[in-house]
Amino acid sequence: VLNEDLWLVEGQQERMINGANVWNWPVAYDKLGARYRIWRDALERGNKKLPFERSIPTYVEGM
Repeated sequence: VLNEDLWLVEGQQERMINGANVWNWPVAYDKLGARYRIWRDALERGNKKLPFERSIPTYVEGM
């Protein structure tokens, strides 16, 4: 995970050097990294319902 975080920080640093406001213009992998950490933390805590989890319809025979 540390390498993933480093990769995210390096990307933000590069955008800041190029004049971008990283807080106003997040890119997909910025959001993905944050969502992953929220999900991973919930999993480690043993939460029964994980964040960002969609319910998958189940097939019931005869319906």
